[in-house]
Order: sequence, then C-alpha cells, then structure tokens
Amino acid sequence: MKKIQFERAGLEVSNMCLGTMMFGTQVPVDVAEAELDLFLDMGGTFIDTSNNYAHWMPGASGDESEVLLGNWLAKRGCRDKIVLASKVGYDRHGEHQGLKASQIEYWCDESLRKLKTDYLDLYYAHVDDMDTPLEETMEAFDKLVKKGKVRALGVSNYYTWRICEAKHIAKANGYTDFTVNQPQYSFLYTKSGRASSTPLNLNAEDERLAYLKANNMPMVSYSCLAGGGYDDESRLPDKYVKDGRWDLLQKTAKELGLAPSELVLAWLMNSDKLPDRPTIVPLVASSRLAHLEKNLKMSEYELDVELMKTLCYSKF
Repeated sequence: MKKIQFERAGLEVSNMCLGTMMFGTQVPVDVAEAELDLFLDMGGTFIDTSNNYAHWMPGASGDESEVLLGNWLAKRGCRDKIVLASKVGYDRHGEHQGLKASQIEYWCDESLRKLKTDYLDLYYAHVDDMDTPLEETMEAFDKLVKKGKVRALGVSNYYTWRICEAKHIAKANGYTDFTVNQPQYSFLYTKSGRASSTPLNLNAEDERLAYLKANNMPMVSYSCLAGGGYDDESRLPDKYVKDGRWDLLQKTAKELGLAPSELVLAWLMNSDKLPDRPTIVPLVASSRLAHLEKNLKMSEYELDVELMKTLCYSKF
C-alpha cells in the first residue's frame, strides 16, 4: 500500500485509512480483528476511531471500537507500526458533547486507557463546539501535544471559516494548529440546502478543497462511498444529486473494468494530481473481509491527469 506524507502533521500514513466505527458492535470482534490483520498485512498503517463509537447501537456504551483496537494492538504488538487517530467532542448517549478544556483532557485520557497506549498520533476535534471559546479549545489541545499525549491535531465537522479562526488563534498564541481535516466528501454533489442529519455533518465543497490546498492540509474523507450507493443504486442516500455526474462515473468505471466504488476510491487518491485539490485519503470500512480486501487493492491504482480533469471538472 502506498505511503504519503502529512508534512505539517509530521506523519507518514498509508494512502487509505481504515475506519473502525462499527467494530465491536455491528462488526463482531472476530471479523474486526481479521480486517485489522488484513489491513496491516497489506501495508496499511492509518487507523481511525473515536471516543463514542458506536454508542447509538443497541446496548452499546460508545467504548467498543477503542477497546477492541486496544486489545488488538496489544495482541499484535504493532503499536509502533500504526498511525492511530481518535476524536473527541461528539455526544455519548446524549451527554458529554463539547470541547471545553476539561472535556478534552478527560476524554483523551480515557481514549489512551482504552487503546492501551500512551499517545495518539492524531487527535481530532470531532465536531465544533460554538459554546466554548476557540481559545480554550485550542489551548487544551496544545497542552496535550506539549505533554506528549498527542502528536498532531485534526479537525472534523467544522465550517471552513471556523477552521480559519482556529488557525489564527493558534498562530497568535503559539499553540499547535489543526493540520488534517476529516469532512464528509464523495464523488456526487449533495442537494443544495438539504439539512444534515447531525450537527455540521456537511459535505465538503470546492471552497473547502481550495482552502485545504492553499494551507497544505490533507483531507481524510468519510462517507466517501455513499453507503454502497455507487454499486447498488438502491442504497444511494437521497441527499446526493444523481445527474450526468452519476452517468460519467458509471460509464468510466465500465470502460476501466472497475466497480464504480473502486473508481471513486482511485479518484480520491489521485486528487492531488490537480492544482486545486488537496491530498485526499479515503476512509474505508466494511463488514465483509472480501469487500475490504477488494477496496484496499485500489491503493496503487493510477488515473492520468486528463481523466482526473474530466472526472473533476465536467459540467452537467
């Protein structure tokens, strides 16, 4: 699997990231561990979790993903081979949402305990907390870095202008800056004005891409395969616009002998070939080992610049 540099974060990561949101709940322990073994054996290094995954599942606490990962890391003895990312800020059973200083440090310590490690490679602000001053949030994250509990900081469900504000606050105060963004992003556009199901769970648009490119800030794209909707149209969420862009994807995938979802992954990983697109790492997940393996094999698939221009800039 290809490795790429997150230069400002000081991290080298695999160009695909394994999402573990449903590990220990919808994905049982034995299947989850087999997927983690496969990812590692295929050269994957970048693994993503959160302090609340997946609390919304029946009977779940929100600790399941991190606990499973911690047990697997201990069993495999491979912590030094993994770039481990977790998050803080979203609720757990309707409680504990926020990015106050006390919340950030408490939940970081909880994540470290569950993950059986003494540091996180990447720690995300999971969702913006507009009721807490950004100065307090950025100072608290910076303290984690200075204490050695966190190597680099990321930001997920924030408006672009709030990321910009956070950057200015960090610079003015000498705090560690956010250097990685994890928004929702996929090939199809979303319908204008459609409300998101959760706070700030917004699809990244061209304005976000331009900002990330200008600030040398890589993107880790979640929900990038539209819930399996590219290969099975019946699963495509209603929020997406199904127009000529859909037809272009289907046609191009057929010509290349790929599944449409495989082409989407390749399109994401080749995005930085274009002058206005940042480095993009797709966040992939599956409940089936064979399906995950098929996706991971796209890691080194190359698309030429002209085809990338067609896929990115065609108007309908």
